[in-house]
Amino acid sequence: MNPQSNSDLSIRVVVVNESGFIREGLCRVIKRFKDIRVVASIAGPHELCEVAHQAQADVALIDAQFPSQAGFEAIQQLRESGVITRVVFLSVNPSFAEVNRALQAGANGFLLREAGVSELEIALHAAVKDKIFLCPTILRRLSEALVLEELPNRDSFYIGAAQERYSIDDIISKALRLGILQQER
Repeated sequence: MNPQSNSDLSIRVVVVNESGFIREGLCRVIKRFKDIRVVASIAGPHELCEVAHQAQADVALIDAQFPSQAGFEAIQQLRESGVITRVVFLSVNPSFAEVNRALQAGANGFLLREAGVSELEIALHAAVKDKIFLCPTILRRLSEALVLEELPNRDSFYIGAAQERYSIDDIISKALRLGILQQER
């Protein structure tokens, strides 16, 4: 289960967020999860490689809102350093380009800050298994964007009816073809 091969069976998480208030809140939430524990909490992604290596972290939960896209650069630095720490991003309102960039960089998950506590737990478990998790709100937005793209050009239409034509498999398949999502590694 654990990419770092720790002697214990818990998932080891590093929380990365420049807001001390949000970092502390995330740490408190994660403490409630069975078999998941926070091993470090840092303000910026620049020190992530060193901290992840020292703490033998399995997953880094990173705020995607850092200036100059430092969170995305942190994934690349982790990969180049050989540190096996999966990454899950957390964001207020990402664009599809941000989600795509995160997945292309190697992230294993993307959550909106509005996501529920159970979605965070699922994302951390998925990441440690090298699976990809997108919160349902992102998937819903993705499905709406893909459906609207294929609708005939009309002045008015009922979006809800159009959405029912596509299964989640159809949406994921199209997202893979368009490069919005990446095939599981």
